[in-house]
Amino acid sequence: MTYASLLVAVEDGPESDSRVELACDLAVTFGAHLLGLSVGSIAPPLYDPLAGGAMVGELLTLYRDMAEADVERARSRFEEIVEARGVEASWKGEIGYPAEVCARAARAADLVIVGGRNARAPYHAPDIADVLMRAGRPVLMAPPVRLRNPVGEPALVAWKDSREARLALAAALPLLQRAAGVSVCAFGPAAARAEADAELADVVQYLARHGIPADPVFASSEGVSTGSRILAEADARGAGLIVAGGYGHARLQEWALGGVTRELLADSPVCVCLSH
Repeated sequence: MTYASLLVAVEDGPESDSRVELACDLAVTFGAHLLGLSVGSIAPPLYDPLAGGAMVGELLTLYRDMAEADVERARSRFEEIVEARGVEASWKGEIGYPAEVCARAARAADLVIVGGRNARAPYHAPDIADVLMRAGRPVLMAPPVRLRNPVGEPALVAWKDSREARLALAAALPLLQRAAGVSVCAFGPAAARAEADAELADVVQYLARHGIPADPVFASSEGVSTGSRILAEADARGAGLIVAGGYGHARLQEWALGGVTRELLADSPVCVCLSH
């Protein structure tokens, strides 16, 4: 299995450059076409009820000009990087709401690469949670500074018997086939171990049929959040990639009460492949 087309969200700046370099690495690895996307947003202008409509119109024009300039700078940097790497690539720049435009553009991609913990989101860069919920494609979260690479390093599959986890596992097969070892980890109380072991055996067998040897691991998450346990396990194994289902609970519930997806997006120092 492989990815034939990759989509990467691009802005102007060093964090975006690192993400584009990662996208180029993956495009070379999979022989994939790379589509760069930048979306400029017209932030809502401050409104003075005493100001005339003409002034508001001038502000909107100014904001649009600034957004178009941001997109043009991102395009120039993207083209500079991909040309230096010799990657087959194309470009798409728009004015709109970044997450919405990115989700629509995902129809042309097998995998969407978006920055995590992006200070420019949601108005000047796609918010990864919004993209994950809307795109209908697997999303690879690239942290601002990558501790390790998602290809050629060990990988950890955070297993939970859910629709989202099954989708993420299938979507990540091309990455897992190129990993330096795969661990399929289930987390929970000790009383759940027997059931988890049976699930892990099925998943390991599924991966083996795709030519991916994997080790089953059960780890207790008692006394600590599951997200923290996943990150600790990934660090202990030197993983460069975490594969997990995204927002198995309602996103509002995770925002209010905390949740695994939220912790991974906020705290992971390595790439995370997510599906919803």
